[in-house]
This record gives sequence, C-alpha cells and structure tokens, in this order.
Amino acid sequence: MLMMNRVLLFTFLVSSFSAMAAEKPDIVMIAIDDLRPMLGCYGDDRVSTPNIDKLAARGVVFERAYCQYAKCGTSRLSLMTGLRPNAVNVFSNNEKDVIRFREARPEAVSMAQWLKNEGGYHTQSWGKIYHDGWDDPADWSVPSSPGREREMWEVVDSKEKSESIIAERWECPVMQNPDVADDFLFAGRMTSSVIETLKTSDSIKKPLFVAVGFRRPHLPFVAPKKYFDLYQPDETWLAKNPLPAKKSPVMAWFNSDGYVGGAKRQGLTMPTRPNREEAIAWNGFEMRSYQGVPPEGEISTKLQLELLHAYAACVSYVDAQIGRLLAEVGEDTIVILWSDHGWHLGEQSAWGKMTNFEIATRVPMIVAHPQLKPGRTKALAELVDLYPTICDFAAVEKPKHLQGESLLPVLESPQALANGVALSQYARFGTKFMGYAMRTVRYRTVVWIEKKSNKQVGVEIYDHENDPQEMQNLAGSDAALDQKLVAATREQHGLD
Repeated sequence: MLMMNRVLLFTFLVSSFSAMAAEKPDIVMIAIDDLRPMLGCYGDDRVSTPNIDKLAARGVVFERAYCQYAKCGTSRLSLMTGLRPNAVNVFSNNEKDVIRFREARPEAVSMAQWLKNEGGYHTQSWGKIYHDGWDDPADWSVPSSPGREREMWEVVDSKEKSESIIAERWECPVMQNPDVADDFLFAGRMTSSVIETLKTSDSIKKPLFVAVGFRRPHLPFVAPKKYFDLYQPDETWLAKNPLPAKKSPVMAWFNSDGYVGGAKRQGLTMPTRPNREEAIAWNGFEMRSYQGVPPEGEISTKLQLELLHAYAACVSYVDAQIGRLLAEVGEDTIVILWSDHGWHLGEQSAWGKMTNFEIATRVPMIVAHPQLKPGRTKALAELVDLYPTICDFAAVEKPKHLQGESLLPVLESPQALANGVALSQYARFGTKFMGYAMRTVRYRTVVWIEKKSNKQVGVEIYDHENDPQEMQNLAGSDAALDQKLVAATREQHGLD
C-alpha cells in the first residue's frame, strides 16, 4: 500500500495504539496456501466458509489486498521479512538461495524474530508459514511444528488404516475425498495441537505470537468426504474467461515454464518457448503434473467441475479447522488471516498461480482487532504491509529495513484512503524476463523487462472499470494512457 498525505493521522494513531498496547496483545496469524478470495465474506456464495465469514464480521475485510509475488516461497519470504521481491532476490524454490539471502541481509530479520527479540513475545508456529524447508529456527521460542517432511503431498491409502501417507510427487493423485475424520489428515491434527497449546498458554508469562499455516487448498486437493458432500458444482462454476486475454503476450499467462525439466523427466517434451497454441495446450502444468489430469491438451468440462469441486471442499475443510481454532482464541486476541497468493481455476487458460493477473495476485486478508470497529475497505493493500502493521499493534519499534507501510490508518478509517497502488511482479522463463505489475483503483499495468538487456519487451494494461475479468489488453490503444501508466509502473518499481 503506497499512500501519501497521511503523516499526521498516522502519528496520532500510532500514539493511540502505543497507549492501548501497554499490555502487549496476543496475536494469532493464520496463513492459508493457494487460497483465492473464494469465500462467502468476499461475495462468493458457492462456497461454505461460515467460520472465516464469522471472523470477517468482527474484523476489517480488505477487498483489494495483493501479494507481491504469486508463488509460495517468494511471497512468504517477502511477507515475513517485510521486503519486496527484488530486495529478497529469491525467485526459485532452491533452499540455497534462501540461505544466501539470509547471509547477505542479516539485519532483515523476520516479523516473528523481531517480536521475539524486541517485543518480548513468545513466538510459536505450526504448519506452513515459510515455504516448506525454509523455516528459520531463530524465529521461534520453541521448535516449529511444520509436520512431516513433504507433508504437502499427504494422501490417504486405503490399505493404511492408521494414518495418512506421503505420496511420491509425480505419482500423487490430483484429488481425493477419503471418508475419514478431520484429524486423520494433517490440518486436523495440527489444529488440535494448536488448541492444546492455547489451552495451557496461561503458563507462558509472555504475550503470544502464534502462526498457523494451512497447506490446503494447495494441490493435491485432499479433504474428508463430508466436505465434498457440501457441493454439486454445475457449469456456472466454470471460468468466465477461459482463454488468454486478447493481445496479451504468452509470457503473461503461460505458467508452466518452470516445469519443463520436470516434464522431461516424465518423458514429456514441453516446448521451452511455446507459441500461443502450444502454451494453451500445456498451461497449468503444476496441476497437470498430478495423476488424473492430462499433461497437455483440453481438460474436459467434467474434469474441470471435479477439480472445482475438490478445491471448494478443501476450502471448507480448512474453514472448519479455523472455526475450531478461533473457538479457543481469547476475545482480546488480534487475529490476522491471509493467503500467500490467488489461484487460477481455468481463467486465462491457466490452472495454478504464477502470473501477474488479478486472479493470481489478489488475496483474502482479514484483520480482527478487539479495539477496532469491523468493516470493509477498498483501499489497496499489500502483504508486505502486514509486518509494520503488526509492529504497531504490539507497540514495537519497526526495523529500518521494512518496505511496506502500516495499514493502521486504513484499519481505523476503512472508508478513507482508497487511493494508492499495489505492486506485484513475476519472473518468466527462469529469470530471463520480469513482469512488473502495478494495480491502481482502476487499472492493472504490467511492464515486461528482459533482464540481460534491461529493455522493455512488453506491456499489459487492463481496465477494471470495464473489464474486471482482464480479457482485453489495452496496451497500444491509447498512447497517452500507455505513457502515463507505464511511466508510473516503472517509477513505483524503481526501474528508472
């Protein structure tokens, strides 16, 4: 959230919160993997999410919140450190890159470590907060509880009655609806563990920062059968924009480029620089790489509806666990809920994340503070803004490295400060190209830069007033608008 002309208001609010936070509040942060705003509280009446909706009713719902990078690892590292993706400079899932970043930027401590060291908090985490394997032990007062190694690929084997198993990545089914209890799967067991800790938290003589990360609805779409039984999707559920935006470059929506090597190891030959038709045929390979989905070509309507069904079931399963968790959270506790990025469900021919489109970068974000009035805001917000906001809640001085801005003024006056911008970016074909996106109230602009030459090689402009589905790239249709938005995008991202 990049705002101006709010210094006096912000100073007053911080002073007020410092007084209110003399006794530091407990904070529960809930992270949900791959969750687009497909929730009742965001106006989607197809999906049953009564517990998240209940949280939204007592909090502030950010209708225009955006991630900075639509991929788990980079997005979460950006959020936890308060740095934008270029400052983090980690765009792969390689743990060596994370180690290199932490060695190069030792002062860029995470929000958990800052609250522990500077705020006197007891910090503790369960599940997926960072990308799996990227956890920093220095963040937590006690060892984190991420689950088993490769917990992401948890499935149920009918032959194994005692517990779920971890599937081989390339042999993992894309979805399952086992007839099991919630606690048979990791999300249920994890929630029970968090609840047990919360019930005995009085013995911890420090304020709490509790981080709980749910892996679903990330692939594979696995949830107990009773959540599948909630739904009977029909064709109204299908994507309204199943083809790529007109006049859009292939690199804008082809999100399979990082899977060329994996496809090759499976005996498949994915084109490394596909034309438009090839890109559509291979698009969404993150999902296509699971068993039960064709690796290329058309995905039938029947299968699309089954996938949408499974995604919704996973959302409701996670919602039920959040309900259990929130039932044990004290009324004076601050609760913050977010997702690391959105997810294409057939939009733009894509399945998965890893684009700069609205559907991949817009995220649910809810902040419930007992001393703030509930409401909704259309103010543009970013995940990188959460770190400074949490510092304000805890009355802890902010570290100097932060690049986001506190959301406190918006939380105090949700109807005000609706102007501003939100920034995202995404690398394509390795890091040969970087797409820098800027979302304003009306427009989404993406400027594509070739890394080697530093030349601008593509532009996208989408008018959300007239084209909320981003179906028509307007770049080139209005020279004055192009110049204005491209110049602003380049300036905001520091490209000039």
